[in-house]
Amino acid sequence: METSTKQGALRRLLATTRRLAADAAGAAMTLFIVLRPDRAGSERARANAEVLIAACRAFQAKHGRLPETLEALVPDFLPSLPPAKFGGPHFGFTYDVSAESARHVLGWTDRVPFGRPYYVFEEDRWGYLD
Repeated sequence: METSTKQGALRRLLATTRRLAADAAGAAMTLFIVLRPDRAGSERARANAEVLIAACRAFQAKHGRLPETLEALVPDFLPSLPPAKFGGPHFGFTYDVSAESARHVLGWTDRVPFGRPYYVFEEDRWGYLD
């Protein structure tokens, strides 16, 4: 009797250990997938940002000012707006126009929840927020 009780307890312990190991492996994979750097997506977003910057500069050369919205570039300067790294209203390209400081800033989310590269047209420079 005592041996079978010990064997049952040992089996339950091994089963629990296997479940915990599987859970830990699953959690590690989830973290890797969610937090991994997506280099190809980052490079694509940067290249698409360069396309937007060139189109804004072409708009500026033609009209003497930068556009008020990115949509003003379509269809004369771009057939459509290129995608950022992530889709959706909160993660696509942003184009902020500040009347007070007369600045035009293009940005996007590179890493969720932080990591936002941006380009300031008036200063012709890149920056990184977060």
